[in-house]
Amino acid sequence: MTRSANILILLFFILSATSYAQTAGIVEEDHFDNNETGWRLPNSPTDQSDIRGGKLVWQHNDPAGGSINNYFNLLNTSAAFSAEAKFGIRKPGSEYGLMIGADQENALYFNVKNLQYRVLEIKKGKPTLIKDFTTSLKIKVDNNILKIEKSGSTVRFLANDYVLTEISYPALTGKAVGFSAWGASSFDVDDFFIKGTKLKINTAPNLNYSSPAENLGAGVNTVYGELTPVVTPDGKGLYFTRNYSPENKGGTGDYQDVYYSSYQNGKWGKAVNIGAPINNDGPNAVSSVSPDGNTVLLMNTYDSKGAAQGMGLSMSNKTKNGWSMPTKVNVRNYYNKSTFNEYFLSSDKKVLLMALQRDETYGSRDIYVSFLENDNTWSVPKNIGPVVNTPGTELSPFLAADGVTLYFSSTGHPGYGKNDIFVSRRLDNTWTNWSVPQNIGLPVNSKGMDAYYSIPASGEYAYFISEEKATGKSDIFRIKLPGPVKPNPLVLIYGKVLNSKTKEPIETGITYRDLDDDKEAGIASSDPHNGDYKIALPYNQVYSFFAEHPGFYSVRDTISVPNITEYMEIERDIYLTPLEVGEDIPLKNVFFVRSEPKLLPISYPELNKLAKLLIENPTIEIELSGHTDNMGNPEKNVTLSEQRVETVKNYLISKGISGDRISGKGYGGSKPIADNTKEETRKLNRRVEFKIVKF
Repeated sequence: MTRSANILILLFFILSATSYAQTAGIVEEDHFDNNETGWRLPNSPTDQSDIRGGKLVWQHNDPAGGSINNYFNLLNTSAAFSAEAKFGIRKPGSEYGLMIGADQENALYFNVKNLQYRVLEIKKGKPTLIKDFTTSLKIKVDNNILKIEKSGSTVRFLANDYVLTEISYPALTGKAVGFSAWGASSFDVDDFFIKGTKLKINTAPNLNYSSPAENLGAGVNTVYGELTPVVTPDGKGLYFTRNYSPENKGGTGDYQDVYYSSYQNGKWGKAVNIGAPINNDGPNAVSSVSPDGNTVLLMNTYDSKGAAQGMGLSMSNKTKNGWSMPTKVNVRNYYNKSTFNEYFLSSDKKVLLMALQRDETYGSRDIYVSFLENDNTWSVPKNIGPVVNTPGTELSPFLAADGVTLYFSSTGHPGYGKNDIFVSRRLDNTWTNWSVPQNIGLPVNSKGMDAYYSIPASGEYAYFISEEKATGKSDIFRIKLPGPVKPNPLVLIYGKVLNSKTKEPIETGITYRDLDDDKEAGIASSDPHNGDYKIALPYNQVYSFFAEHPGFYSVRDTISVPNITEYMEIERDIYLTPLEVGEDIPLKNVFFVRSEPKLLPISYPELNKLAKLLIENPTIEIELSGHTDNMGNPEKNVTLSEQRVETVKNYLISKGISGDRISGKGYGGSKPIADNTKEETRKLNRRVEFKIVKF
C-alpha cells in the first residue's frame, strides 16, 4: 500500500472518530435515584408507575399503547443522536420499548415482546406499522438494553448492542424521548442515556444577578405546593395558589385555592385564604391583577351561585362588600384541548394572553393573544407564532406593563431544566413578530420546573415558583432583576378620586388616552372604600384622563409623563365636582393660541363633553368665565378673556346648544387661583370655567 493511501486511511479514521466524538456526548442520563428529570408518571386504573429502588417501575393494563416521556430541549435532533435504556421484565409477555421524536401528535416507537421486536410511528395522531413483529435471538427473555440511533435520515434499532434493523426516516418533529408500553405489561427501566450534541442556551447578554433568589418565607410558603404568584403592580400585595392545604375551602382534597399576602415591615405577612366567591371546591387561581388592584382575572368559570362551571376564564371586581361574583370572559371561538390553562390580562385591560392547545398549536400548549372588542367580547385567539412557540410546551405568559416585554415558561427552548423562564420583546403591532427568546439564566432557572413569573410595575423584583430548595413541592421566590432582563421603565400614576366639595371618595372608572391621537392608553377604577386608583403608563407621552360619575361633572385633565430611564411614581388626585347650582367647574383641557382667542384643536374633546352634558340635561343653564394671568396690560387681559368666553360659547352653539342657555364674562387676571410669580403655577390661572346658574 502506498504512503499516500495510508495517509488517506488515517485521515478518514480521524474524521470518523471526530464525528463520533461530537455525537457521543451525554445530553441526559438518569439512573432513577429520584425524579429530578421530571418524568410525568401516570397513575390511573390502567397505569401504575413509580420511581423506587433505583428504577422506574411501570405496570400498564390497557390494550392501547401508553408512554412516559420528557421533552429534552437541549437535544439537537438535527444532528446525530441516540437514546438507550435497560429494561427488566416483571411480567412474561410484556411489550415495552423506547420512543423518540415525540410531540403532541407524532412519535417513533421501538418495541420488544418476548423474542420479537417491531417498529411503528404515530403521525398526526394516526399509527402506522413500519416493521411488524420480527424474531431475533439477540433479544433476551428477562432483560434487554434497547437503543435507537439516528444519523442523518437513517435510524437504527439495537438490542444488546446488536443492530436489529434500520430504516430511512425524515426529520423528527419533536424532542420528547421516553418509554412505551402496550397491552398488559409490567417492567422496570434503568440506566437511561441520551447521547448527541447539546444546543446552546441563548441567555440574555451581560446577565449578572447581584443577589441570590430569596424564598418569601413562612408567611407564604408551606409544606404544601405554592404556585401562580401574581404580585400587585405596586409591589405591596401577592396573590398565589396553594395545593391540597387543610385551609383550602374543600380541605386537603381541594386541589388549589387563592391566598393573599401583604408586604409589611420588610417581609411578607401570613397569607390568608381570600374565600368566596373566588374560591370554591374547584381549582382556583388569580391569573393577573389590574394596576389599580380592583380587577382580577381568574382561571376557570363559575355558575351564578359561585360553583365551578368548567374551563375558561372569568373576572371579578372589588366592591364595598368584597369581590364581586366572577363573570365569564367571552372569547370568540374559545376552546382548549389541554386540561391545563393559564391567562394574563394586560395592564391596559385590552389584551389577553392565553396558554392553550388548539388545532394549530405547534406543541402541547402555545401562547395566544386576544383583543377586547367594542361589544365587550374578545377576539378569536391568535397564535403569536413560532419564534416564541415550539413543539414543546409554552405556559404562564406574563406581559410587563410596558405592553412589549413578554415573560413565559417553556420546555421547548434550550434551557437548564425541564421548564425555564424566557423573555422576548414584541417588535410590532401584529403580535406575531417577536425578538428571539432569551433565557433569563441562573439562578432563576434551575434543573427543575421554573414558571409563573410576575413583576411589579417598578421592574425591581421578579416573583416566580421553583422546585429548587423548596419547603414543599414548590415555593415562591423573588430576585432582583438585572438590567438586561428588565422591562422598559414605566410611570405609575396613583391617587384618589374625590368629591371636590366634600373630599369623600368616589367609586368610578378612569380612562387614559394619548393626547396626540386620542387613542385609549389604559383604564383604571377607583377603590370603593377609599377612592384609591393606580395606572401604569409608558414614558415620554402626554396623556389626557377622563373620569365620570352620575351626578358629577366628568373630569378631563392632562398629565405629562417625562422621558425616564428608571421607574417613577406620580401622585395625582382627581376631583369630581357635583352638578349643583353655583359650583365653579374648570374646563381643564381648553387651550388657545397664545395671546389670541382662537381655540386649539386639542380643546375639542373637553368642549364636546360639556356640550354632551348640556344636551343630556336640557334644563341646565351655565355661565362661562374667562381668566388670564397677570402678565401684560390688565385691560387687554380682560378683553382677551371676554373674547375667549365668546369663542367657547360659539363652539357650544355649533354643537346644537341654544345661546340663550349660555352667558359669560371675562375677568382678566383679577381672580387668580395660583401663584403668579412662577410660570409653573402662573399657567394655572389661564383658564376657562363654567358655573351652573339654573338646573
